[in-house]
Amino acid sequence: MTYWLDQFHIFLLVLLRVSALLVVAPIFGHRLFLARAKVGMAFMVSLVIFPAVADSNLDLPEGFLPYALILIREVLMGVVLGFSVLLIFIGIQFAGQLAGLQMGFGIVNVIDPQSNDQVSIIGQFLNILAVLLIFSLDGHHIILNGLMASFEAVPLGGVVFKVPVAEKLIELTNEIFTVAIKISAPIMIALFLVSVAMGVLARTVPQMNVFIVGFPVQLAVGLFVMISSLPLFRIMLDKSLHILERDFFALIDFFA
Repeated sequence: MTYWLDQFHIFLLVLLRVSALLVVAPIFGHRLFLARAKVGMAFMVSLVIFPAVADSNLDLPEGFLPYALILIREVLMGVVLGFSVLLIFIGIQFAGQLAGLQMGFGIVNVIDPQSNDQVSIIGQFLNILAVLLIFSLDGHHIILNGLMASFEAVPLGGVVFKVPVAEKLIELTNEIFTVAIKISAPIMIALFLVSVAMGVLARTVPQMNVFIVGFPVQLAVGLFVMISSLPLFRIMLDKSLHILERDFFALIDFFA
Protein backbone atom coordinates (compact mmCIF):
# COMPACT_ATOMS: atom_id res chain seq x y z
CA MET A 1 0.00 0.00 0.00
CA THR A 2 2.86 2.35 0.83
CA TYR A 3 4.49 1.69 -2.55
CA TRP A 4 1.36 2.64 -4.48
CA LEU A 5 0.87 5.73 -2.33
CA ASP A 6 4.42 6.84 -3.12
CA GLN A 7 3.80 6.27 -6.83
CA PHE A 8 0.68 8.41 -6.61
CA HIS A 9 2.62 11.26 -5.02
CA ILE A 10 5.33 11.00 -7.68
CA PHE A 11 2.79 11.08 -10.50
CA LEU A 12 1.01 14.03 -8.89
CA LEU A 13 4.23 16.06 -8.76
CA VAL A 14 5.01 15.18 -12.38
CA LEU A 15 1.51 16.16 -13.45
CA LEU A 16 1.71 19.52 -11.67
CA ARG A 17 5.03 20.49 -13.26
CA VAL A 18 3.94 19.35 -16.72
CA SER A 19 0.50 20.98 -16.49
CA ALA A 20 1.91 24.33 -15.35
CA LEU A 21 4.38 24.45 -18.25
CA LEU A 22 1.89 23.39 -20.91
CA VAL A 23 -0.74 25.86 -19.72
CA VAL A 24 1.63 28.84 -19.79
CA ALA A 25 3.55 27.92 -22.96
CA PRO A 26 1.70 29.55 -25.88
CA ILE A 27 2.13 26.60 -28.24
CA PHE A 28 0.25 24.14 -26.03
CA GLY A 29 -1.71 26.44 -23.75
CA HIS A 30 -3.54 28.63 -26.26
CA ARG A 31 -7.00 29.60 -25.09
CA LEU A 32 -8.52 28.40 -28.33
CA PHE A 33 -7.72 24.85 -27.23
CA LEU A 34 -10.44 23.11 -25.29
CA ALA A 35 -9.79 22.76 -21.57
CA ARG A 36 -10.38 19.02 -21.85
CA ALA A 37 -7.74 18.82 -24.58
CA LYS A 38 -5.22 20.62 -22.38
CA VAL A 39 -5.96 18.32 -19.44
CA GLY A 40 -5.70 15.27 -21.66
CA MET A 41 -2.40 16.42 -23.16
CA ALA A 42 -0.90 17.16 -19.74
CA PHE A 43 -2.05 13.76 -18.48
CA MET A 44 -0.63 11.89 -21.48
CA VAL A 45 2.72 13.71 -21.31
CA SER A 46 2.88 12.95 -17.59
CA LEU A 47 2.22 9.28 -18.30
CA VAL A 48 5.10 9.23 -20.78
CA ILE A 49 7.50 10.88 -18.30
CA PHE A 50 6.34 8.95 -15.24
CA PRO A 51 8.23 5.66 -15.93
CA ALA A 52 11.52 7.59 -16.07
CA VAL A 53 11.00 9.03 -12.58
CA ALA A 54 8.94 6.27 -10.97
CA ASP A 55 11.97 5.00 -9.03
CA SER A 56 12.77 8.40 -7.54
CA ASN A 57 13.50 8.47 -3.85
CA LEU A 58 10.84 10.96 -2.84
CA ASP A 59 11.11 12.07 0.76
CA LEU A 60 7.78 13.67 1.59
CA PRO A 61 7.56 15.84 4.70
CA GLU A 62 4.95 15.28 7.36
CA GLY A 63 2.19 17.79 7.65
CA PHE A 64 -0.10 19.48 5.17
CA LEU A 65 1.72 22.82 4.85
CA PRO A 66 5.18 21.41 3.98
CA TYR A 67 3.55 19.03 1.49
CA ALA A 68 1.53 21.87 -0.06
CA LEU A 69 4.74 23.92 -0.33
CA ILE A 70 6.36 21.16 -2.39
CA LEU A 71 3.34 21.08 -4.72
CA ILE A 72 3.42 24.87 -5.12
CA ARG A 73 7.14 24.85 -5.96
CA GLU A 74 6.57 22.25 -8.68
CA VAL A 75 3.81 24.39 -10.18
CA LEU A 76 5.95 27.55 -10.01
CA MET A 77 8.85 25.83 -11.74
CA GLY A 78 6.57 24.81 -14.60
CA VAL A 79 5.18 28.35 -14.80
CA VAL A 80 8.67 29.87 -14.96
CA LEU A 81 9.77 27.47 -17.71
CA GLY A 82 6.58 28.12 -19.67
CA PHE A 83 6.99 31.88 -19.21
CA SER A 84 10.45 31.72 -20.78
CA VAL A 85 8.80 30.30 -23.92
CA LEU A 86 5.99 32.86 -23.80
CA LEU A 87 8.49 35.74 -23.88
CA ILE A 88 9.40 34.95 -27.51
CA PHE A 89 5.79 35.39 -28.58
CA ILE A 90 5.46 38.57 -26.55
CA GLY A 91 8.46 39.96 -28.45
CA ILE A 92 6.96 38.94 -31.80
CA GLN A 93 3.64 40.52 -30.92
CA PHE A 94 5.40 43.69 -29.78
CA ALA A 95 7.23 43.81 -33.13
CA GLY A 96 3.88 43.60 -34.93
CA GLN A 97 2.55 46.36 -32.69
CA LEU A 98 5.45 48.64 -33.66
CA ALA A 99 5.10 47.84 -37.37
CA GLY A 100 1.31 48.23 -37.33
CA LEU A 101 1.56 51.58 -35.61
CA GLN A 102 3.95 52.87 -38.29
CA MET A 103 1.73 51.51 -41.06
CA GLY A 104 -1.32 53.37 -39.74
CA PHE A 105 -3.02 50.48 -37.95
CA GLY A 106 -2.79 52.16 -34.56
CA ILE A 107 -6.57 52.16 -34.09
CA VAL A 108 -7.26 48.89 -35.91
CA ASN A 109 -6.87 46.21 -33.26
CA VAL A 110 -8.29 42.76 -32.65
CA ILE A 111 -8.87 40.77 -29.47
CA ASP A 112 -6.13 38.25 -28.79
CA PRO A 113 -7.86 35.10 -27.44
CA GLN A 114 -4.75 34.17 -25.47
CA SER A 115 -4.36 37.37 -23.46
CA ASN A 116 -7.84 38.92 -23.92
CA ASP A 117 -6.10 42.18 -24.83
CA GLN A 118 -6.40 44.34 -27.92
CA VAL A 119 -3.39 43.76 -30.18
CA SER A 120 -2.40 44.97 -33.61
CA ILE A 121 -3.62 42.88 -36.53
CA ILE A 122 -0.01 42.76 -37.75
CA GLY A 123 1.10 41.47 -34.35
CA GLN A 124 -1.62 38.82 -34.41
CA PHE A 125 -0.61 37.79 -37.93
CA LEU A 126 3.05 37.45 -36.94
CA ASN A 127 2.06 35.56 -33.80
CA ILE A 128 0.01 32.98 -35.70
CA LEU A 129 2.74 32.67 -38.32
CA ALA A 130 5.33 32.13 -35.56
CA VAL A 131 3.29 29.26 -34.09
CA LEU A 132 3.09 27.54 -37.48
CA LEU A 133 6.81 28.06 -38.13
CA ILE A 134 7.76 26.75 -34.70
CA PHE A 135 5.93 23.52 -35.40
CA SER A 136 7.66 23.24 -38.80
CA LEU A 137 11.05 23.92 -37.16
CA ASP A 138 10.38 21.34 -34.41
CA GLY A 139 10.42 24.06 -31.78
CA HIS A 140 7.87 22.15 -29.70
CA HIS A 141 10.45 19.36 -29.37
CA ILE A 142 12.72 21.81 -27.56
CA ILE A 143 10.03 22.37 -24.95
CA LEU A 144 9.27 18.68 -24.49
CA ASN A 145 12.96 17.71 -24.38
CA GLY A 146 13.61 20.48 -21.88
CA LEU A 147 10.67 19.31 -19.79
CA MET A 148 12.10 15.80 -19.69
CA ALA A 149 15.55 17.15 -18.85
CA SER A 150 14.09 19.16 -15.97
CA PHE A 151 13.19 15.94 -14.14
CA GLU A 152 16.74 14.68 -14.58
CA ALA A 153 18.37 17.90 -13.38
CA VAL A 154 15.84 18.83 -10.68
CA PRO A 155 14.41 15.81 -8.83
CA LEU A 156 10.82 15.81 -7.68
CA GLY A 157 10.44 17.76 -4.48
CA GLY A 158 13.85 19.34 -4.93
CA VAL A 159 12.85 22.60 -6.60
CA VAL A 160 14.75 25.51 -5.08
CA PHE A 161 14.27 29.11 -6.18
CA LYS A 162 17.60 30.92 -6.32
CA VAL A 163 18.69 34.43 -7.22
CA PRO A 164 20.08 33.36 -10.66
CA VAL A 165 16.55 32.28 -11.67
CA ALA A 166 15.21 35.82 -11.17
CA GLU A 167 18.27 37.33 -12.86
CA LYS A 168 17.80 35.06 -15.87
CA LEU A 169 14.13 36.00 -16.17
CA ILE A 170 15.06 39.69 -16.11
CA GLU A 171 17.64 39.05 -18.83
CA LEU A 172 15.08 37.22 -20.96
CA THR A 173 12.60 40.06 -20.48
CA ASN A 174 15.19 42.54 -21.71
CA GLU A 175 15.72 40.46 -24.84
CA ILE A 176 12.06 41.01 -25.82
CA PHE A 177 12.84 44.52 -27.03
CA THR A 178 15.86 43.32 -29.01
CA VAL A 179 13.80 40.66 -30.76
CA ALA A 180 10.98 43.14 -31.47
CA ILE A 181 13.31 45.74 -32.97
CA LYS A 182 15.09 43.18 -35.16
CA ILE A 183 11.83 41.80 -36.55
CA SER A 184 10.18 45.16 -37.17
CA ALA A 185 13.35 46.96 -38.37
CA PRO A 186 12.79 46.45 -42.17
CA ILE A 187 9.24 47.84 -41.99
CA MET A 188 10.15 50.73 -39.71
CA ILE A 189 13.12 51.76 -41.85
CA ALA A 190 11.09 51.61 -45.06
CA LEU A 191 8.25 53.63 -43.56
CA PHE A 192 10.70 56.18 -42.15
CA LEU A 193 12.05 56.71 -45.65
CA VAL A 194 8.48 57.06 -46.94
CA SER A 195 7.79 59.69 -44.28
CA VAL A 196 10.92 61.59 -45.29
CA ALA A 197 9.87 61.42 -48.95
CA MET A 198 6.36 62.65 -48.06
CA GLY A 199 7.88 65.53 -46.11
CA VAL A 200 10.05 66.56 -49.04
CA LEU A 201 7.06 66.23 -51.38
CA ALA A 202 4.95 68.41 -49.10
CA ARG A 203 7.55 71.16 -49.32
CA THR A 204 7.95 70.95 -53.08
CA VAL A 205 4.24 70.49 -53.92
CA PRO A 206 2.37 72.36 -51.16
CA GLN A 207 -0.99 72.15 -52.94
CA MET A 208 -1.03 68.34 -52.56
CA ASN A 209 -2.67 66.93 -49.44
CA VAL A 210 0.11 64.72 -48.06
CA PHE A 211 -2.06 63.22 -45.32
CA ILE A 212 -4.53 61.77 -47.85
CA VAL A 213 -1.80 60.52 -50.19
CA GLY A 214 0.59 59.38 -47.47
CA PHE A 215 -1.67 56.88 -45.71
CA PRO A 216 -2.25 54.50 -48.67
CA VAL A 217 1.41 54.82 -49.64
CA GLN A 218 2.55 53.89 -46.13
CA LEU A 219 0.11 51.01 -46.03
CA ALA A 220 1.18 49.65 -49.42
CA VAL A 221 4.90 50.01 -48.68
CA GLY A 222 4.49 48.48 -45.23
CA LEU A 223 2.62 45.43 -46.53
CA PHE A 224 5.09 44.99 -49.40
CA VAL A 225 8.11 45.14 -47.08
CA MET A 226 6.44 42.81 -44.55
CA ILE A 227 5.75 40.18 -47.22
CA SER A 228 9.24 40.59 -48.67
CA SER A 229 10.86 40.19 -45.23
CA LEU A 230 9.03 36.97 -44.29
CA PRO A 231 12.12 34.85 -45.13
CA LEU A 232 14.08 37.08 -42.75
CA PHE A 233 11.37 36.54 -40.13
CA ARG A 234 11.86 32.79 -40.44
CA ILE A 235 15.63 33.16 -39.99
CA MET A 236 15.11 35.37 -36.94
CA LEU A 237 12.67 32.86 -35.46
CA ASP A 238 15.11 30.01 -36.05
CA LYS A 239 17.84 31.92 -34.21
CA SER A 240 15.40 32.74 -31.42
CA LEU A 241 14.63 29.03 -31.00
CA HIS A 242 18.33 28.26 -30.58
CA ILE A 243 18.55 31.01 -27.97
CA LEU A 244 15.41 29.63 -26.30
CA GLU A 245 16.97 26.17 -26.11
CA ARG A 246 20.08 27.62 -24.44
CA ASP A 247 18.13 29.76 -21.99
CA PHE A 248 15.58 27.02 -21.24
CA PHE A 249 18.25 24.57 -20.13
CA ALA A 250 20.09 27.35 -18.28
CA LEU A 251 16.96 28.03 -16.24
CA ILE A 252 16.67 24.34 -15.43
CA ASP A 253 20.27 24.28 -14.16
CA PHE A 254 19.57 27.29 -11.95
CA PHE A 255 16.76 25.37 -10.25
CA ALA A 256 19.06 22.46 -9.43
